[in-house]
Amino acid sequence: MNRERTFDLLIIGGGVIGSSIAYHLANDGFDGRIGVFEKDPTYERSSTVLSVGGIRRQFSTEVNVRLSKYSLAFYQEFGERMETEGGRPEIDFKPRGYLFLGSEKNWPILVRHQAFQKLLGVETQLLNVKETLQLIPDLNTEDLVGSSFSAGDGYMDPHSVLQGFVKKARHLGVEYIHQEVVEILRKGDRLEGVKTKDGTTYVSSSIVNTAGPYAGEVGRMAGIEIPVVPVRRMVYLVKPSRLFDYDLPLVIDTSGVYFLHEAGKQILTGKSRKEEPPGYNLQWDRTYFNEEIWPSLGHRIPLFDELKLMSGWAGLYEMNQWDFNGIIGEHPEVRGFYMAAGFSGHGFQQAPAVGKALSERIQLGRYETIDVRPLGYERILEGRKVLEEEVI
Repeated sequence: MNRERTFDLLIIGGGVIGSSIAYHLANDGFDGRIGVFEKDPTYERSSTVLSVGGIRRQFSTEVNVRLSKYSLAFYQEFGERMETEGGRPEIDFKPRGYLFLGSEKNWPILVRHQAFQKLLGVETQLLNVKETLQLIPDLNTEDLVGSSFSAGDGYMDPHSVLQGFVKKARHLGVEYIHQEVVEILRKGDRLEGVKTKDGTTYVSSSIVNTAGPYAGEVGRMAGIEIPVVPVRRMVYLVKPSRLFDYDLPLVIDTSGVYFLHEAGKQILTGKSRKEEPPGYNLQWDRTYFNEEIWPSLGHRIPLFDELKLMSGWAGLYEMNQWDFNGIIGEHPEVRGFYMAAGFSGHGFQQAPAVGKALSERIQLGRYETIDVRPLGYERILEGRKVLEEEVI
Protein backbone atom coordinates (compact mmCIF):
# COMPACT_ATOMS: atom_id res chain seq x y z
CA MET A 1 0.00 0.00 0.00
CA ASN A 2 1.38 3.41 -0.99
CA ARG A 3 1.39 5.87 1.87
CA GLU A 4 1.58 9.57 1.14
CA ARG A 5 1.93 12.62 3.38
CA THR A 6 2.17 16.31 2.44
CA PHE A 7 4.47 18.96 3.95
CA ASP A 8 5.31 22.53 3.00
CA LEU A 9 9.02 22.00 3.69
CA LEU A 10 11.19 18.95 4.33
CA ILE A 11 14.62 18.98 5.99
CA ILE A 12 16.90 15.97 5.44
CA GLY A 13 19.17 15.71 8.49
CA GLY A 14 18.15 16.46 12.06
CA GLY A 15 21.53 17.44 13.51
CA VAL A 16 22.34 20.90 14.81
CA ILE A 17 22.19 22.61 11.38
CA GLY A 18 18.89 21.03 10.34
CA SER A 19 17.32 21.56 13.76
CA SER A 20 18.47 25.19 13.87
CA ILE A 21 16.85 25.82 10.48
CA ALA A 22 13.64 24.10 11.65
CA TYR A 23 13.60 26.15 14.86
CA HIS A 24 14.27 29.46 13.12
CA LEU A 25 11.63 28.86 10.47
CA ALA A 26 8.98 27.98 13.07
CA ASN A 27 10.05 30.76 15.43
CA ASP A 28 10.06 33.33 12.61
CA GLY A 29 6.47 32.49 11.67
CA PHE A 30 6.79 30.05 8.76
CA ASP A 31 3.21 29.34 7.70
CA GLY A 32 3.28 25.66 6.88
CA ARG A 33 4.13 22.13 7.95
CA ILE A 34 7.81 21.35 8.50
CA GLY A 35 9.14 17.80 8.58
CA VAL A 36 12.68 16.87 9.66
CA PHE A 37 14.10 13.48 8.66
CA GLU A 38 16.60 11.98 11.09
CA LYS A 39 17.40 8.31 10.56
CA ASP A 40 19.16 7.95 13.94
CA PRO A 41 16.88 9.16 16.76
CA THR A 42 19.60 8.33 19.33
CA TYR A 43 22.05 10.69 17.57
CA GLU A 44 24.74 8.23 18.65
CA ARG A 45 26.76 8.76 15.47
CA SER A 46 25.76 12.35 14.87
CA SER A 47 28.59 14.69 13.91
CA THR A 48 27.03 17.25 16.23
CA VAL A 49 27.18 15.07 19.34
CA LEU A 50 30.67 13.76 18.50
CA SER A 51 32.15 17.27 18.14
CA VAL A 52 34.01 19.11 20.92
CA GLY A 53 31.43 21.93 20.89
CA GLY A 54 33.70 24.93 20.34
CA ILE A 55 32.78 28.36 19.00
CA ARG A 56 35.21 31.07 17.85
CA ARG A 57 35.14 34.28 15.88
CA GLN A 58 38.78 34.06 14.75
CA PHE A 59 38.29 33.61 11.03
CA SER A 60 39.91 35.28 8.04
CA THR A 61 36.80 35.89 5.89
CA GLU A 62 34.02 38.35 6.64
CA VAL A 63 31.17 35.92 6.11
CA ASN A 64 32.62 33.40 8.60
CA VAL A 65 33.29 36.09 11.22
CA ARG A 66 29.73 37.40 10.91
CA LEU A 67 28.22 33.90 11.10
CA SER A 68 30.15 33.18 14.30
CA LYS A 69 29.39 36.58 15.86
CA TYR A 70 25.67 35.98 15.49
CA SER A 71 25.99 32.41 16.73
CA LEU A 72 28.02 33.34 19.82
CA ALA A 73 25.40 35.89 20.89
CA PHE A 74 22.72 33.25 20.29
CA TYR A 75 24.49 30.61 22.38
CA GLN A 76 24.95 33.12 25.19
CA GLU A 77 21.14 33.37 25.38
CA PHE A 78 20.45 29.75 24.46
CA GLY A 79 18.65 28.70 27.66
CA GLU A 80 16.25 31.64 27.47
CA ARG A 81 15.58 31.18 23.74
CA MET A 82 14.99 27.42 23.97
CA GLU A 83 12.85 27.48 27.09
CA THR A 84 9.66 25.40 26.99
CA GLU A 85 7.23 24.17 29.63
CA GLY A 86 9.81 21.48 30.29
CA GLY A 87 12.30 24.12 31.45
CA ARG A 88 15.47 25.71 30.14
CA PRO A 89 18.25 23.63 28.60
CA GLU A 90 21.67 23.94 30.24
CA ILE A 91 24.45 23.80 27.64
CA ASP A 92 27.36 24.34 30.09
CA PHE A 93 28.88 27.13 27.97
CA LYS A 94 32.41 27.98 29.12
CA PRO A 95 33.52 31.35 27.66
CA ARG A 96 37.21 30.73 28.29
CA GLY A 97 38.33 31.99 24.90
CA TYR A 98 40.29 30.57 21.98
CA LEU A 99 44.07 30.86 22.00
CA PHE A 100 46.06 30.47 18.78
CA LEU A 101 49.76 30.06 19.58
CA GLY A 102 52.17 31.90 17.29
CA SER A 103 55.66 30.96 16.11
CA GLU A 104 57.94 32.91 13.76
CA LYS A 105 56.22 31.11 10.87
CA ASN A 106 52.55 31.84 11.57
CA TRP A 107 52.85 35.06 13.62
CA PRO A 108 52.47 37.41 10.60
CA ILE A 109 49.24 35.58 9.69
CA LEU A 110 47.85 35.98 13.23
CA VAL A 111 48.74 39.69 13.19
CA ARG A 112 46.96 40.20 9.86
CA HIS A 113 43.88 38.28 10.98
CA GLN A 114 43.69 40.16 14.29
CA ALA A 115 43.57 43.51 12.49
CA PHE A 116 40.85 42.20 10.15
CA GLN A 117 38.79 40.72 13.00
CA LYS A 118 38.99 43.99 14.93
CA LEU A 119 37.54 45.86 11.96
CA LEU A 120 34.53 43.53 12.19
CA GLY A 121 34.05 44.19 15.89
CA VAL A 122 35.85 41.16 17.33
CA GLU A 123 38.22 42.24 20.09
CA THR A 124 40.92 39.67 19.37
CA GLN A 125 44.07 40.43 21.38
CA LEU A 126 47.67 39.84 20.38
CA LEU A 127 49.54 38.67 23.46
CA ASN A 128 53.30 38.53 23.94
CA VAL A 129 54.97 35.51 25.52
CA LYS A 130 54.72 36.87 29.07
CA GLU A 131 51.00 37.62 28.68
CA THR A 132 50.43 34.18 27.15
CA LEU A 133 52.09 32.56 30.17
CA GLN A 134 49.67 34.40 32.44
CA LEU A 135 46.88 32.42 30.76
CA ILE A 136 48.76 29.09 30.78
CA PRO A 137 51.68 29.09 33.26
CA ASP A 138 52.68 25.52 32.29
CA LEU A 139 53.36 26.43 28.66
CA ASN A 140 56.72 25.85 26.98
CA THR A 141 57.28 29.10 25.08
CA GLU A 142 60.82 28.58 23.74
CA ASP A 143 59.63 28.55 20.10
CA LEU A 144 56.76 31.02 20.48
CA VAL A 145 56.50 34.69 19.55
CA GLY A 146 53.12 35.25 21.17
CA SER A 147 49.49 34.31 20.73
CA SER A 148 46.12 35.50 19.44
CA PHE A 149 43.39 35.40 22.08
CA SER A 150 39.67 35.89 21.58
CA ALA A 151 38.05 36.30 25.01
CA GLY A 152 34.42 35.27 25.28
CA ASP A 153 34.67 32.49 22.72
CA GLY A 154 34.69 29.02 24.21
CA TYR A 155 33.07 25.62 24.25
CA MET A 156 29.89 23.92 25.42
CA ASP A 157 28.04 20.59 25.53
CA PRO A 158 26.98 19.85 21.93
CA HIS A 159 24.49 17.14 22.91
CA SER A 160 22.57 19.57 25.13
CA VAL A 161 22.58 22.18 22.37
CA LEU A 162 21.15 19.70 19.87
CA GLN A 163 18.45 18.51 22.26
CA GLY A 164 17.56 22.13 23.05
CA PHE A 165 16.99 22.89 19.37
CA VAL A 166 15.04 19.66 18.79
CA LYS A 167 12.73 20.11 21.78
CA LYS A 168 12.04 23.77 20.97
CA ALA A 169 11.40 23.01 17.29
CA ARG A 170 8.95 20.28 18.25
CA HIS A 171 7.32 22.62 20.75
CA LEU A 172 6.78 25.06 17.87
CA GLY A 173 5.08 22.38 15.75
CA VAL A 174 7.95 20.86 13.74
CA GLU A 175 7.58 17.11 13.13
CA TYR A 176 10.63 14.83 13.41
CA ILE A 177 10.39 11.72 11.23
CA HIS A 178 12.78 8.90 12.13
CA GLN A 179 13.08 7.40 8.69
CA GLU A 180 15.88 7.25 6.13
CA VAL A 181 15.31 9.13 2.87
CA VAL A 182 16.23 6.87 -0.06
CA GLU A 183 14.89 8.86 -3.03
CA ILE A 184 14.20 12.47 -3.97
CA LEU A 185 11.34 12.95 -6.45
CA ARG A 186 12.12 15.57 -9.08
CA LYS A 187 10.49 16.57 -12.36
CA GLY A 188 12.62 18.91 -14.46
CA ASP A 189 13.77 21.83 -12.34
CA ARG A 190 11.10 21.23 -9.70
CA LEU A 191 10.96 18.98 -6.67
CA GLU A 192 7.97 16.83 -5.83
CA GLY A 193 9.01 15.21 -2.54
CA VAL A 194 10.93 12.25 -1.11
CA LYS A 195 10.52 8.54 -0.46
CA THR A 196 11.72 6.86 2.71
CA LYS A 197 13.02 3.35 3.34
CA ASP A 198 9.64 2.20 4.69
CA GLY A 199 7.95 3.07 1.38
CA THR A 200 6.21 6.29 2.44
CA THR A 201 6.10 9.24 0.04
CA TYR A 202 6.36 12.73 1.50
CA VAL A 203 5.11 15.35 -0.92
CA SER A 204 6.81 18.78 -0.90
CA SER A 205 8.25 21.24 -3.40
CA SER A 206 10.81 22.57 -0.88
CA ILE A 207 13.64 20.40 0.48
CA VAL A 208 16.65 21.40 2.59
CA ASN A 209 19.78 19.23 2.48
CA THR A 210 21.39 19.33 5.95
CA ALA A 211 22.63 15.75 5.85
CA GLY A 212 26.15 16.59 7.05
CA PRO A 213 28.60 13.88 5.97
CA TYR A 214 25.82 12.37 3.82
CA ALA A 215 25.06 15.65 2.00
CA GLY A 216 26.83 14.50 -1.15
CA GLU A 217 24.67 11.37 -1.30
CA VAL A 218 21.50 13.39 -0.76
CA GLY A 219 22.56 15.78 -3.51
CA ARG A 220 23.00 12.89 -5.93
CA MET A 221 19.46 11.72 -5.14
CA ALA A 222 18.32 15.06 -6.54
CA GLY A 223 20.69 14.85 -9.51
CA ILE A 224 22.99 17.51 -8.05
CA GLU A 225 26.72 17.15 -7.50
CA ILE A 226 27.68 18.56 -4.08
CA PRO A 227 31.44 18.28 -3.34
CA VAL A 228 30.97 17.14 0.27
CA VAL A 229 32.51 13.92 1.60
CA PRO A 230 32.73 12.32 5.08
CA VAL A 231 36.18 12.48 6.70
CA ARG A 232 37.07 10.97 10.09
CA ARG A 233 38.24 13.21 12.92
CA MET A 234 39.40 11.65 16.20
CA VAL A 235 39.17 13.09 19.70
CA TYR A 236 41.12 11.83 22.72
CA LEU A 237 40.43 12.21 26.45
CA VAL A 238 43.58 12.21 28.58
CA LYS A 239 44.43 12.73 32.24
CA PRO A 240 47.72 14.46 33.06
CA SER A 241 49.81 13.48 36.08
CA ARG A 242 48.89 16.79 37.71
CA LEU A 243 45.60 18.59 37.18
CA PHE A 244 45.77 22.31 36.44
CA ASP A 245 44.45 24.62 39.15
CA TYR A 246 43.32 27.06 36.44
CA ASP A 247 40.96 26.82 33.47
CA LEU A 248 42.29 26.37 29.95
CA PRO A 249 41.02 28.26 26.94
CA LEU A 250 40.66 26.17 23.81
CA VAL A 251 44.27 26.15 22.63
CA ILE A 252 45.45 25.64 19.05
CA ASP A 253 49.16 24.81 19.00
CA THR A 254 51.51 25.67 16.15
CA SER A 255 51.65 21.92 15.39
CA GLY A 256 47.90 21.87 14.66
CA VAL A 257 47.09 19.98 17.87
CA TYR A 258 44.26 21.51 19.91
CA PHE A 259 43.46 20.91 23.58
CA LEU A 260 40.88 22.09 26.13
CA HIS A 261 39.51 21.17 29.51
CA GLU A 262 36.87 18.50 29.95
CA ALA A 263 34.96 17.62 33.12
CA GLY A 264 37.19 17.01 36.13
CA LYS A 265 40.07 18.98 34.59
CA GLN A 266 40.82 16.15 32.18
CA ILE A 267 42.00 17.17 28.71
CA LEU A 268 40.31 16.75 25.33
CA THR A 269 42.71 16.84 22.42
CA GLY A 270 42.91 16.11 18.71
CA LYS A 271 44.47 17.09 15.41
CA SER A 272 43.27 17.09 11.82
CA ARG A 273 44.85 14.31 9.81
CA LYS A 274 45.50 15.76 6.37
CA GLU A 275 46.06 12.39 4.71
CA GLU A 276 42.83 10.91 6.13
CA PRO A 277 40.87 9.37 3.20
CA PRO A 278 37.14 10.08 2.83
CA GLY A 279 34.84 7.41 4.24
CA TYR A 280 32.34 6.53 6.96
CA ASN A 281 35.01 5.42 9.41
CA LEU A 282 34.11 5.84 13.09
CA GLN A 283 36.94 3.75 14.55
CA TRP A 284 39.40 5.64 16.73
CA ASP A 285 43.10 4.96 16.57
CA ARG A 286 45.44 4.92 19.60
CA THR A 287 48.50 4.77 17.36
CA TYR A 288 47.73 8.18 15.87
CA PHE A 289 47.59 9.67 19.36
CA ASN A 290 50.88 8.07 20.40
CA GLU A 291 52.76 9.00 17.23
CA GLU A 292 51.27 12.33 16.14
CA ILE A 293 49.52 14.04 19.05
CA TRP A 294 51.30 13.09 22.26
CA PRO A 295 54.76 14.33 21.15
CA SER A 296 53.29 17.76 20.31
CA LEU A 297 51.39 17.89 23.61
CA GLY A 298 54.51 16.97 25.55
CA HIS A 299 56.58 19.59 23.74
CA ARG A 300 54.08 22.37 24.36
CA ILE A 301 53.32 21.49 28.00
CA PRO A 302 56.05 19.35 29.61
CA LEU A 303 53.53 18.15 32.19
CA PHE A 304 51.87 16.25 29.33
CA ASP A 305 54.95 14.04 28.95
CA GLU A 306 53.23 11.88 31.54
CA LEU A 307 49.54 11.33 31.03
CA LYS A 308 46.99 8.57 30.80
CA LEU A 309 44.89 8.04 27.69
CA MET A 310 41.43 7.51 29.19
CA SER A 311 39.26 7.09 26.09
CA GLY A 312 38.55 8.46 22.66
CA TRP A 313 36.10 8.54 19.80
CA ALA A 314 35.80 9.39 16.14
CA GLY A 315 33.25 11.57 14.39
CA LEU A 316 32.78 12.72 10.81
CA TYR A 317 33.57 16.10 9.33
CA GLU A 318 31.45 17.06 6.31
CA MET A 319 34.38 18.21 4.20
CA ASN A 320 33.65 20.57 1.31
CA GLN A 321 36.37 19.59 -1.11
CA TRP A 322 35.86 22.78 -3.11
CA ASP A 323 37.07 25.30 -0.51
CA PHE A 324 36.36 23.91 2.99
CA ASN A 325 33.51 26.35 3.69
CA GLY A 326 29.79 25.85 4.08
CA ILE A 327 27.48 25.75 1.06
CA ILE A 328 24.36 27.73 1.96
CA GLY A 329 21.28 28.65 -0.04
CA GLU A 330 19.05 27.52 -2.90
CA HIS A 331 20.46 25.62 -5.85
CA PRO A 332 20.41 28.00 -8.84
CA GLU A 333 19.04 25.39 -11.25
CA VAL A 334 16.71 23.27 -9.09
CA ARG A 335 13.96 25.36 -7.55
CA GLY A 336 13.18 24.64 -3.92
CA PHE A 337 16.36 22.64 -3.27
CA TYR A 338 18.21 24.35 -0.43
CA MET A 339 21.55 23.39 1.08
CA ALA A 340 23.39 23.96 4.33
CA ALA A 341 26.31 21.57 4.19
CA GLY A 342 30.06 21.19 3.88
CA PHE A 343 31.11 23.27 6.89
CA SER A 344 34.34 21.28 7.27
CA GLY A 345 34.49 21.43 11.05
CA HIS A 346 32.78 24.73 11.88
CA GLY A 347 29.14 23.76 11.38
CA PHE A 348 28.30 23.45 15.07
CA GLN A 349 29.57 26.91 15.86
CA GLN A 350 27.78 28.54 12.93
CA ALA A 351 24.49 26.62 13.23
CA PRO A 352 22.39 29.40 14.82
CA ALA A 353 23.37 31.92 12.13
CA VAL A 354 22.88 29.43 9.30
CA GLY A 355 19.41 28.66 10.66
CA LYS A 356 18.53 32.35 10.71
CA ALA A 357 19.93 32.95 7.22
CA LEU A 358 18.03 30.09 5.59
CA SER A 359 14.83 30.98 7.46
CA GLU A 360 15.01 34.43 5.86
CA ARG A 361 15.94 33.10 2.41
CA ILE A 362 13.09 30.57 2.39
CA GLN A 363 10.44 32.95 3.75
CA LEU A 364 11.53 36.32 2.34
CA GLY A 365 13.55 35.33 -0.71
CA ARG A 366 16.57 37.27 0.60
CA TYR A 367 19.09 37.46 3.46
CA GLU A 368 18.63 40.26 5.97
CA THR A 369 20.55 39.46 9.17
CA ILE A 370 23.73 38.07 7.53
CA ASP A 371 24.51 38.12 3.82
CA VAL A 372 25.71 34.58 3.15
CA ARG A 373 25.64 34.89 -0.64
CA PRO A 374 29.45 34.41 -0.78
CA LEU A 375 28.78 30.83 0.40
CA GLY A 376 26.15 30.08 -2.25
CA TYR A 377 26.41 27.09 -4.61
CA GLU A 378 26.89 29.56 -7.46
CA ARG A 379 30.56 29.94 -6.52
CA ILE A 380 31.19 26.31 -7.44
CA LEU A 381 29.53 26.67 -10.86
CA GLU A 382 31.48 29.88 -11.49
CA GLY A 383 34.82 28.52 -10.26
CA ARG A 384 35.16 30.90 -7.29
CA LYS A 385 36.58 29.86 -3.92
CA VAL A 386 36.14 31.41 -0.49
CA LEU A 387 39.61 30.97 0.94
CA GLU A 388 39.46 30.62 4.73
CA GLU A 389 42.87 30.48 6.39
CA GLU A 390 41.59 29.63 9.87
CA VAL A 391 40.43 26.05 9.33
CA ILE A 392 41.44 23.71 12.16
